[in-house]
Amino acid sequence: MGGSKMKLILPLILFLFSLQSYALTFEEYQKQQNSSFTKYQDDFEKEFKEYKDAHDEAFKEFSKELGKVWPEKEPIVSTKHKYVEYNKELTQRKSIDYEKKEINLEVIANNEEEAKKKIEKMFSNLLKEDVKDAFKKDILEKKISKKLKKKRANPKSNQKLIADLINAQEKQRLQQKLQKQKLIKVKHKGKFVYKANVKLPSDSTVKKARIYKAKVLKESKRQNIPAELVYAIMHSESSFNPMARSHIPAFGLMQIVPRSAGVDSYQYLYKKKRVLSSGYLYTPNNNITIGSAYLHVLYFRYLKKINDPQSRLYCAIAAYNTGAGNVAKAFIGNTNINKASSTINSMSSDNVYSTLMRKLPYNETKKYLKKVNDRVSAYNKLLKTTL
Repeated sequence: MGGSKMKLILPLILFLFSLQSYALTFEEYQKQQNSSFTKYQDDFEKEFKEYKDAHDEAFKEFSKELGKVWPEKEPIVSTKHKYVEYNKELTQRKSIDYEKKEINLEVIANNEEEAKKKIEKMFSNLLKEDVKDAFKKDILEKKISKKLKKKRANPKSNQKLIADLINAQEKQRLQQKLQKQKLIKVKHKGKFVYKANVKLPSDSTVKKARIYKAKVLKESKRQNIPAELVYAIMHSESSFNPMARSHIPAFGLMQIVPRSAGVDSYQYLYKKKRVLSSGYLYTPNNNITIGSAYLHVLYFRYLKKINDPQSRLYCAIAAYNTGAGNVAKAFIGNTNINKASSTINSMSSDNVYSTLMRKLPYNETKKYLKKVNDRVSAYNKLLKTTL
């Protein structure tokens, strides 16, 4: 009998021991997983910080170089609505202002005859230029890449900068105007800067918007958001400048910030975090995909507890500019959007809009909300007619 008990107890001891061993192993596994996730987060934050530091350092360096050559107190560089390009020697500058619908061509030259020849050639080259060309010539981007010691990922787009806005007849007219135009002349440090100005066709904005129609419709349907909202955001963020850049930094048509909108959208779409490069975001199709996804994330995740669709739309527009936390502040004084949703749900959509316009923390966001909201209505009509 004693022998039988021993035979039963021994396997039990071994079983209990194995459970203890398994528990310890599982505990260690959890620690290992947590450690790996923490390391992943740290690596991700480090990658973004390195990029931001390189961007800021390169911008200061480039600004200093421009200050030695050009007369402005503040450096003229690419912005949200304007694309600016220099040659390697920094003696030529061409810029496209997509918002004002004009091109400025400037050159440092010995006389007006020399300047005119160079300006005519600059305009001719600009007509051929696409997003890939613009990125390759971007001196600031080259400096950032050098500081990061990483090869730049080029945009995957052959979309022209202005050629799609100008037909053959308009091209001839503009070239003739350049030839006859009296150049503006400014003396700076013993040298002369000559400047010519060319107005783009009045329907340039609509022409640019039309180029992106197929992609906008595809992504709006995919993300269950109105196409007119995507258009209104794009127009307000960049005036359809594919090479749009802000100091934050944010890039491309819908001004995607790699650290916030870029991360949230990419993770939602592809189930992993990634710091998106400028080259990736300068590719129009990528930018519209990420921007539309971010609108989905705002509307259906961060702001999902807001019941009224119109109220939620107003909040999504404001959040695209300033974040959901600042939207919450307008209603309850802190950044808890879930608690703010209860207050928002007790109000009419008109009251939600007026509260946002009065109490959003930043005037810039108030102006942005009004501008985008007005353009949502405009693009709703354009999609049914002109576009």
